[in-house]
Amino acid sequence: MSELDSEWPDDSGRTAAEGMTPDMIGVRLAALAAGQTAMNSALGLMLDTLQAQTSLLRKLAEYASETPGPSPVLKYLGELTSAVMDMDASIGSLEKKFDRLADTIAAAYKIGPDTRSPSAANGGIS
Repeated sequence: MSELDSEWPDDSGRTAAEGMTPDMIGVRLAALAAGQTAMNSALGLMLDTLQAQTSLLRKLAEYASETPGPSPVLKYLGELTSAVMDMDASIGSLEKKFDRLADTIAAAYKIGPDTRSPSAANGGIS
């Protein structure tokens, strides 16, 4: 027996409304109205979603039937590749600049190769 069923009076030979006060009937009708409103709202949201999906599918079908042209995706992938290559070149430039940094600092502070840390002697690799 569900929670809602327990609110109904025992229907041993009586109609459902017998034994219920007008207030009880009013509460029950309000609950049913609220449930109906919630269901209508949910169905409305589903309908809106289906309409939006249908619109998108129509646009996709329209685009699919057009004569193919230059793809903007390929253009943007080319631009992204170019940006990555530029970044790689910049990193390479920084690597060259910092490659001799340990030697420059050691010379500036007159630190001999024998007093450097083992990781510095290995090129920074521990």
